[in-house]
Amino acid sequence: MSSTYYVMAPPDLKDPVASPHEADRLVFVPDRFSWPAFAFSIIWILWNRLWLVLLGYLVVTLVLETAAAVTGGAAPMVAGLAVSILFGFEANSLRRWSMERAGWRVLGLACGSDETEAELRFFHAMQNKAAGKAVVRETPAPIVRLSGIIPRIGTERVVGLPLGQETSR
Repeated sequence: MSSTYYVMAPPDLKDPVASPHEADRLVFVPDRFSWPAFAFSIIWILWNRLWLVLLGYLVVTLVLETAAAVTGGAAPMVAGLAVSILFGFEANSLRRWSMERAGWRVLGLACGSDETEAELRFFHAMQNKAAGKAVVRETPAPIVRLSGIIPRIGTERVVGLPLGQETSR
């Protein structure tokens, strides 16, 4: 299973391919569900130093938990689970947003089955770009060709199953 990673560069980074030290400063932020953020939300926020996100998380959680406590029953548990699931989906996007607010910039996207593979693909493409070589995709995009007659209904073209000659029974 392949994941997409946003490649983030600090504000003072000049050339990521120039030296290994410069390349080590890049951060690959995955664009996927974050299990640690789902399970340990506040610890994950503190670990990544997302202060505005922490403030927003505490406000949203406090409001939802208070509203759920008024209704009683299983509502507080359901509200807490809903906030955790939503935060798990949005945690990496919020991390990227916070980095962009701090001046970091997106250099590009990299795909790979894990972060190491994404790094290898990204740096390989950057070296080819720096050397003036064309970046060749490993699997070419499929070419779609329409053949035969495209049926029409009224003035609109129909895309989908071709209409063949009907047989009468």
